[in-house]
Amino acid sequence: MFKILFAALMLFHSSAFAQTIILEAFGDSITAGLLSYTNATDNNDLKVVSKILSELVMFKLTKNRDYLINHEKHELAWPQLLANRLTKSDVNFEIRNYALSGARSDLLPEEVEHAKVVKEDETAIAFFFIGHNDLCHHKGTPEELASEYMLNFNKAVEAWDKKHKGAKAFFVSIAEIQRIYPLLDGQTWYESGRGRYRCNDSWEKLFPYCLSFYKKYQQGTLNDYLSPRVETINNSLDQMASEWKAKSSRNQYFHIGMDSKADFKNNFFAVDCYHLSTEGQKFISDQVFNTIGWQ
Repeated sequence: MFKILFAALMLFHSSAFAQTIILEAFGDSITAGLLSYTNATDNNDLKVVSKILSELVMFKLTKNRDYLINHEKHELAWPQLLANRLTKSDVNFEIRNYALSGARSDLLPEEVEHAKVVKEDETAIAFFFIGHNDLCHHKGTPEELASEYMLNFNKAVEAWDKKHKGAKAFFVSIAEIQRIYPLLDGQTWYESGRGRYRCNDSWEKLFPYCLSFYKKYQQGTLNDYLSPRVETINNSLDQMASEWKAKSSRNQYFHIGMDSKADFKNNFFAVDCYHLSTEGQKFISDQVFNTIGWQ
């Protein structure tokens, strides 16, 4: 039986020349590769961490994304790693990574809007991987979160569908963020005679992206809070993939999930103990690779 992505490639005639496939990636800082050059299990250089903190603060104050450029490593992010693994002697990939650090689902239509035009004679596949920031900032019920998320997501996909023909889109399940905190609790990422910094310091003071998550973890309520929200979003992705598969005559749609039994490891995470290190990016790449069933 042909696997999904293999079948996608075989739709196009073979050629004596290497074929180029466009791989589009839409999403948030995970897909953008933010801080993927750091690792929470290393003894990190405080000068490097200080520069990161300074430029993240400047981005927060000014909204100028130039402050993030040096810290978003597309070449280390999972779309590039996936393409590296898929590349064959007769198949190359052109990566177009449109992910924005800090993006919630309401920015997804903007990412699609700014994407380069894909010609009808070009082969394209796209991955949508977003929702982690929605979990933090949306304070409503899981149902309200899913409703807003689906509205934003469908708006983006509607625009994407009109700009493509004969392409395939993969909606990727979001990660179980609640698993990060017990894993990295107490993890030291800097230690010397001058002091020590742990992931707890990152969550509470240095990189408090979502301080409410850490507080809920300390109170023992994080899993009960996040699990139904993650599940609801991932169920929404499955529903939307089915709906788009039924109604689109232009492109094909799939929902791909992560293995819920796959182990998270300490070295999967960056110095902020939230984003992914290079090893974590490889983990995502492997998960996507295995799920699409490439051989």
